[in-house]
Amino acid sequence: MDIILLGLNILIIGGDSREVELYIHLKNIGANVHLFGFEKYPPVKEMALSDNLIESIRLSDVVITPLAGVEANSEVYAPYAKKRVFLNKPEIMLAFQPETLFITGYIWPSLKEIFLQKKIYVLETRGKDEISIPNAIPTAEGAVQAAMANTEITIHNSQSFVLGFGRCGNILAKTLQALGAEVTVGVRRREVLAWIEAYKMKPLLLADLPEEVHKADIIFNTIPAIVLDAEVLYRARKSVLIVDIASQPGGVDFHVAERLQIKALSLPGLPGKVAPKTAAQILCKAYPDLIISSLKRGE
Repeated sequence: MDIILLGLNILIIGGDSREVELYIHLKNIGANVHLFGFEKYPPVKEMALSDNLIESIRLSDVVITPLAGVEANSEVYAPYAKKRVFLNKPEIMLAFQPETLFITGYIWPSLKEIFLQKKIYVLETRGKDEISIPNAIPTAEGAVQAAMANTEITIHNSQSFVLGFGRCGNILAKTLQALGAEVTVGVRRREVLAWIEAYKMKPLLLADLPEEVHKADIIFNTIPAIVLDAEVLYRARKSVLIVDIASQPGGVDFHVAERLQIKALSLPGLPGKVAPKTAAQILCKAYPDLIISSLKRGE
């Protein structure tokens, strides 16, 4: 146990079972931890719930919100809260003390700028290797599970397109290949095409997706920008299944997909849904070190 966590005041705002496991772990290694936004969560022994968000923020050295992040309207993902939780209320923003460490999966840039102006340290974790690489495994498994449950064909011998070849796209493409799918990987950068070909997959520039999309039985998108727009969707098979696992804003024009009667699933945050225990263990392993290193840098 690093002594820097002993007696450290930590507030966790919102989240699900992953954040409850993180709460227990941080408490076990010496921190003073409270939860806000868990009024409807099943009781856990000695769970310290806060009913005063403003006072709890004011007293905290570290404030943690879920990997889902903080959206443009400042809402925090809090499915077990009695009321929706927003951070941009003046009285809440004033409660943050300078040099507080604010940890979140993602924060909207305009809100992040306000935090930085108040000299609040902001740590975004969704893109950290120690979080995103382990999370890519349950994400890939969950995406394949969703495809199996929503198609009448096998993954084996299917024409499966994976859009994006980052941490998650890489593992997902290899998982599909191991199941016997014919995998096509779509990317923006030409220099990635050689890697895809080396893995015995079909490389595709996203610029060429409109001409090739009609071949796909299943399309998995990992890119958090609209790549499956009207032009692409109008050329896709009506029987295609789209599984969008990208973070906000996602990569699919769902209104067009619905109009064309194309089945498109939006499935962000899969690790917490399909493998909550594993997802919690990832947070418990990574967050203490991230907190320590961030506080040391602040010093």
